[in-house]
Amino acid sequence: MHTISLLAAMPDTKLLQGLREQIARQNEVELVGEPRGTLQTLRSVRHVHPDVLLLDATSSSTEGRRHCSALLAAIHRADPNTKIILLADTCTGYSIARAMEQGARGCISTNAFADGCLRAISAVSRGEIWIGRKELASILGDILSRLERAESAADESAIALSQRELEIADAVRLGLTNKEIARKMRISPTTVKTHLEHIFHKLHVTHRVQLAILTRAPAQTYWSH
Repeated sequence: MHTISLLAAMPDTKLLQGLREQIARQNEVELVGEPRGTLQTLRSVRHVHPDVLLLDATSSSTEGRRHCSALLAAIHRADPNTKIILLADTCTGYSIARAMEQGARGCISTNAFADGCLRAISAVSRGEIWIGRKELASILGDILSRLERAESAADESAIALSQRELEIADAVRLGLTNKEIARKMRISPTTVKTHLEHIFHKLHVTHRVQLAILTRAPAQTYWSH
């Protein structure tokens, strides 16, 4: 059986001691490091490449949340295969969704730490997500709401844009560059850029990814040229 290697970046000595005691009573999880601070944590991830990182995120300040967000992104870049579990005072749907966008795969509250920590580590190491049912319902509700808004915006975009603008928006959705669009549509790159500026203004978006999400693929014939 594969032993799960765990890094525990936790300043709370009481919780850390409890974790050590739990690990000592079983053979599935091995504690391979207890880094302190951002630099030690990043170095440990790069050196050890743990299966799971248990990362403290209990700061309630805005600065603390921003720091944790930046650290999550840096850890994910250092080793995308390391599964990250956040330890937080409270795990809200919003905070979990934000953390997962930046590479986290679970969240466990300090109140539930003693009972659920090892189960969370085991589940996340297998590729599962570890969050509470209430938080999961909140995240799913938010996703559905976003899909509904995107659907509505896509319908509105078909009305707001001219035929030529719809064609260019569809080309952006397919991943074409301005030069590629210009060549396909037999217009200049400058004209494509001007059309895109008008499209962004009409749809209240600021970059190509947002445009790709909002627009649907209309029936086209110009790709056959």
